[in-house]
Amino acid sequence: MACLLADAIATQRKLLIVADYDADGATACAVGLRGLRILGAQVDFIVPNRFEYGYGLTPEIVRLAAQSTPDILITVDNGIASVEGVAEANRLGMQVLVTDHHLPGDALPDALCIVNPNQPGCDFPSKNLAGVGVMFYVLLALRAELRARGAYAEKAEPNLGKLLDLVALGTVADVVKLDENNRILVQQGLQRIRAMRACCGINALLQVAGKKLCAGFQL
Repeated sequence: MACLLADAIATQRKLLIVADYDADGATACAVGLRGLRILGAQVDFIVPNRFEYGYGLTPEIVRLAAQSTPDILITVDNGIASVEGVAEANRLGMQVLVTDHHLPGDALPDALCIVNPNQPGCDFPSKNLAGVGVMFYVLLALRAELRARGAYAEKAEPNLGKLLDLVALGTVADVVKLDENNRILVQQGLQRIRAMRACCGINALLQVAGKKLCAGFQL
């Protein structure tokens, strides 16, 4: 997927993130949107109404997304079971990149690429990533691919670590198992929050919750 995204950035193709609506989906969307833009992509997002369009990348959501004429759809925290939705996207001339962490069904969608630690044949050792964690790793791989292509020969590499506050929030909120890998992601994210380096959205949540923001703040 990293190569596909790097090619899309190089050719200025339009990307559209199709998000889920829970905390994991929302943070995965935010991480994907911010990270891809930092890395130079032309990307927007859509968060469909579940009651109107259903769950996952349904054909109805695909037709809604098509109104903004994207070249590539990127699912976050959904898509592994969206066989019909991916088929509709292919029919309409849009490519689909699936990022998900849910268990697959009997058949996989005919997407251009699927990143999911729980799909058959995946040897990624940590099977407990939330959707936001999967998207974060996609961004790390994309940055490495851009580095290999010489994108940072004359400029500093983007710091994707500043997205870890959102990764931590989505991981904890989705109640996935805190294995060694997830513990590292959550720890690093919490350190950013405690150091007052969280994004505006998380700071707003802390303020609404009545938490005092200071360097010694403890969660």
